[in-house]
Amino acid sequence: MFNLIIQSTENDFLIITKEISLNTTQIKAMTSNKSEYVRGAFQMNLLEYIRKRNEMTRPEWEEVFEKEEIEILVLIKRMGGAGKRNGFWEAQVNFLAYEDYNTGILYKEEGLLVYPLSDEEYENDHINNRFKDETIYRLKVRLKGQEDLPECMTKAAENRLLLVEILEENAPCTSLEEILTEYNKPIILQDEILGVLTLNKELSLFEGNLTWQDEIIDISLDINKDNKSSWTKARNSMKKMLLEQGNWDKEMRNFAAKKLTALACEWRDSEDEPVPEITEQSFSNRITLKSISMTSGGSFSAYFDDDDMFFGHCIIVQGSLKKGLVSANMGG
Repeated sequence: MFNLIIQSTENDFLIITKEISLNTTQIKAMTSNKSEYVRGAFQMNLLEYIRKRNEMTRPEWEEVFEKEEIEILVLIKRMGGAGKRNGFWEAQVNFLAYEDYNTGILYKEEGLLVYPLSDEEYENDHINNRFKDETIYRLKVRLKGQEDLPECMTKAAENRLLLVEILEENAPCTSLEEILTEYNKPIILQDEILGVLTLNKELSLFEGNLTWQDEIIDISLDINKDNKSSWTKARNSMKKMLLEQGNWDKEMRNFAAKKLTALACEWRDSEDEPVPEITEQSFSNRITLKSISMTSGGSFSAYFDDDDMFFGHCIIVQGSLKKGLVSANMGG
């Protein structure tokens, strides 16, 4: 089963799943109405869709796709995975665009190439070995048919092709080669306050670093790469937090200490050798901010070094500029 993580920050949701790629801008739009009924309906609609897919047998799953097989040239951008279904695994690989081999029609939308795997194939790592990154293939596929989908589905998640046969690797295609060249050109923003920000196209994040309380930290802006207004909103949110960094730094440290000192003491007691006592004050002083991830809606996650209080696990403090801090947890 694909992992689904739902975090509520009272004014929006952050949803991450390998199967359904949702960006913050879309979720914000879906949940701008603060009614708990609306949020609950949205959440259940998404969960119901995933449950139904996970219950499908392989024949039922293949029925979602059209019967006709067509030949295409496709540009693979390998960010994939596999989810357990009812008796098989659904593997998926990302693609940037494809061209109909017979008509020459170019389809520039990103999407997912999917195919079934047995347990044995999955265990033998037949996911990562089947396709090469940034490579053009000639394939035989079946297009996805009409299907009722949650409104929050991205175009890439909707645009699925079922793999039937690999016909050729490193196939020539000028139009797809041009798309790859354009895709690999870096997108860089020069912000007078945030500095140089580079777009990570695979993760839809602008990444950079800046000075926070006289120390260099990493930052990432979670945006919709196809919606430039989300770029501006995320930058403005990060700049607002940066201008109030003294207050935020103090509040995040104190909040984390209040939530996690007792747990840190439990970890301390498991040590074989004596270690210094941990108080809320010492906890607050010991942790070190390493990075901040900010969404276009003003929600953020701050990642702290734990100074080995949790044996090297990071500390994650989450909140929003409007609602303040909402959670503090030990991370991976």
